[in-house]
Amino acid sequence: MASYDHRKSEPQIVQWLLDTRDLWPVPHRARSKDQVQELKSVASRALALLSSAEQDSVLRYYHVKDAKMSLASHLLKHLVITKYCNVPWSKSKISRQPTHGKPCYIPEGIEDHMHMDFNVSHQAGIVSLIAAIGFENQVDVGTDVVCANERLIQDYSNIDKEGFFAWVDIHGDVFADSELQDMKLSPVSAESVGILGGEVEGYAKDTLSRCQWRNKKLDIKVVKADGVPESVELSSNVVLNAKLRRFYAMWCLRETYIKMTGEALLASWLKDLEISNVQTPAAKDSADSSSLEIGDVARDFKIVFKGKPVNDVNMELSALGPAYMIGGCVRPSAVMGTWLELNLETDVLDIAEANL
Repeated sequence: MASYDHRKSEPQIVQWLLDTRDLWPVPHRARSKDQVQELKSVASRALALLSSAEQDSVLRYYHVKDAKMSLASHLLKHLVITKYCNVPWSKSKISRQPTHGKPCYIPEGIEDHMHMDFNVSHQAGIVSLIAAIGFENQVDVGTDVVCANERLIQDYSNIDKEGFFAWVDIHGDVFADSELQDMKLSPVSAESVGILGGEVEGYAKDTLSRCQWRNKKLDIKVVKADGVPESVELSSNVVLNAKLRRFYAMWCLRETYIKMTGEALLASWLKDLEISNVQTPAAKDSADSSSLEIGDVARDFKIVFKGKPVNDVNMELSALGPAYMIGGCVRPSAVMGTWLELNLETDVLDIAEANL
């Protein structure tokens, strides 16, 4: 591993992904807890890199998928410290900030140390890490990962009972009132419901906005590029899928911002944070069901906190494969790059073992 000299290197934002879905396959066991214990053998190389307390925290999970994400999260945090702070893996101790408990690295007995802030997230097998490396002053970062179809059956069941608007209201404590209205009634784009080469206008746009029930047929008037109107029959399921994706996009953005601050979804000021002008990033057409290919990246969100514009934050939302979205947030504003998917063997384990 090349040495990183913070006195000579430019500040940077690091953005990593690790896909645990196919890592450390364990034999089937009748009890989920027994499957987790199988990690002691199938993931022994990775677990050996963690402290006893960290190993215990991983093996305490009930579901193996959660244990694997926890293991990957620990590895990424140690990796970013070892790689950019020039300390052995064994010295890459992870602490917590005293104010809000956000994980951090506090070097022992080093005065001229590099400034670093990092944050991790994990969802549906994907683990992300974002870090601000080598900035002269404090830079805060946050990340979140969502999977729009992970709870699709449950989401559909709730929507079928009460309608989409009532389903959105279930999460009313998490979102600002303006965001709840946007998710319910803001029109979805023509492209997001499969209408290409045309615009939805007038009453047709209102029909899409007010759509909240599945398994309905919608008659939509589309104005084609040549100005000629055309009637299109559209399934309400397509519209609701687009609205669900927008909901998870907005959830991801809020979580990303909140995690940057070090707070959680129980923060007292949640209703005072408003994020608008949210364009849901589209997945790449070529992305298959298991792909993590980066699609569109949404930027230029409007952020308001307690009625005042927030202008010192850079926030991005990237489509990741067909179902995932990943958010990144930096304050003060700094340029972000693209998310880099790491290889467990060559990018993590080999580096760790070479720098114990």
